[in-house]
Amino acid sequence: MLSFFKNFKDKKSGQEAPQEDLKKELREESALDLDDFDDQEVVKEQSEQQDTQQVLESKVRTELSLHPAWEELLDNEKKYTLRFLQAELPEIAFGSVGVTGFSLMPQPTGGVTVAFFIRNGTHLPVTFKQIQLAIYFDGNPFARQRIDLSEVGTIPPFTSRPWEVHFPPESYLHEDFTFKNWKIMMKANKNPYVWPQELELDPEMEARMTDRQKKLLEKLTFDISPIEPGTVEIIGFDITKAKDGRLVAGILVRNGLEEDFRPNILEIKISDSEGEVVASGAIDASRMQVRPRTSRPWVLVFPADMVKKPDANLQRWTLEVT
Repeated sequence: MLSFFKNFKDKKSGQEAPQEDLKKELREESALDLDDFDDQEVVKEQSEQQDTQQVLESKVRTELSLHPAWEELLDNEKKYTLRFLQAELPEIAFGSVGVTGFSLMPQPTGGVTVAFFIRNGTHLPVTFKQIQLAIYFDGNPFARQRIDLSEVGTIPPFTSRPWEVHFPPESYLHEDFTFKNWKIMMKANKNPYVWPQELELDPEMEARMTDRQKKLLEKLTFDISPIEPGTVEIIGFDITKAKDGRLVAGILVRNGLEEDFRPNILEIKISDSEGEVVASGAIDASRMQVRPRTSRPWVLVFPADMVKKPDANLQRWTLEVT
C-alpha cells in the first residue's frame, strides 16, 4: 500500500525529490459532471451547509482530504507532500468530480499500480461505489477495469482525496508499455467510452454491440492512421462464432470521400490465418450511410449456411471487401 511514495525519491540521493520535480508527476485531469453517474456508481449525500459563493462560481479550488486510515499511517512529511501536490491541482468545474493521477508503477508480480486524487467539485459529500477507471498511454486506452471504490469513504465537498489502485494484467487492452505520457480517466455508465470526434456511432448500432466490441473499437479508432482522401476503407475489428453456427463480425467503415458512402451490397470474404475462406457472400448494406470524412462501425452477421469453415481458428483473420 502507498507504493507511490517510492516515485517521490531522488534517484541519486534517495531523498525526497525537490518540489519542482514533484509537480511534474501530476497528470492531466479527467472530470465528469456528477449527474453522469447513476445510483450504482455514486451515493450523493445531502449537505447541511452550502457555500453559496462557490455555487455561483464556475470553477472551485479543492483542499486535501485524507482517509482516516491514511491520516494515522502517514507521517507529517508524507502528509506535507500530498498537501503540496493537491495545492498544485487546477481548479475543477463546479458540480463535477474527477481523477488526477500522480504516480504509475509497474509491479514485479504483474500489473501496474496507479495513485491519483479523487476530486469532488460539488457542494455535496460524495461516496463512490462501482466505478470504471481507465489508463491511457499517449491518448490511447491501455487498461480498463471496474473497481469498488467504497473503501475510499465519503469525500467531503470541494476536497481531493488521494488513493491507490492496482490494474492487473487481465485489465490490459494490449501489452505495449512504450509511452511518453499517461493519465487515468474515470468513466460513467451514461458515457463509458471516449469516441474520437470523427467516429459516428448511432444509438441503435451501439445497443447492438457487445462491451468487447466497444472496447476493441475504442482502441482501434485511436490506433489507426488516417486514410487517403477520395478513398473508402473497411476493416474488421472483432469476430465471434455464435452457438447456432452464425458468424458475427464487427467492421469499421472509413469514408475519405467528399460525399456520403451508401453501398447497397457489400461482397465480403473472411479468411483465417491459413488463408482459407471461412465465410463469404453478399451482405445487404442498404441501411449503411457514412458521412464524408467520418468512420462508422457496423455489425455483419453471416448465417450458418454461409459459413464454409465452422471450425476455423479465428485468433487471426482477414477481411476482404469488393
